[in-house]
Amino acid sequence: MLFQVRGVWYASMMADVVVFNILIPCTENATGIVHPPAKFDAWLLETVERFGGATVIGLALRGLWFDSGLPREANPIEDHSNWYKVGVQPHRIDELRQYVEETARSFGQKCLYFERAGEAEFVWDPAYAPVA
Repeated sequence: MLFQVRGVWYASMMADVVVFNILIPCTENATGIVHPPAKFDAWLLETVERFGGATVIGLALRGLWFDSGLPREANPIEDHSNWYKVGVQPHRIDELRQYVEETARSFGQKCLYFERAGEAEFVWDPAYAPVA
């Protein structure tokens, strides 16, 4: 990304990012045991250390879904999930996907909702804009 400050062109050191939404259920799939807040806090800190940032969009959000492996009368399944937004540089998408797979295993889930939400860019106050 290029930008101009007082007639001089600069390249940003922070590349544009691809943004993903990740939902992590608050309870373990097989047992229904509620994950402690400390487990989510540790996951968030590890995510920030690995990928440079994350945003908590919502906590314990109610959702419904159908499990095709259960009888119809057992559906829909209600659960509550924490919603996170993570942006990564395009060359790190596969790394994030693998991390989400590890997260599913760690939180006792069959799968996690992992949505490519779009792209984002960082818009700087020219006085603070990084230079290449």
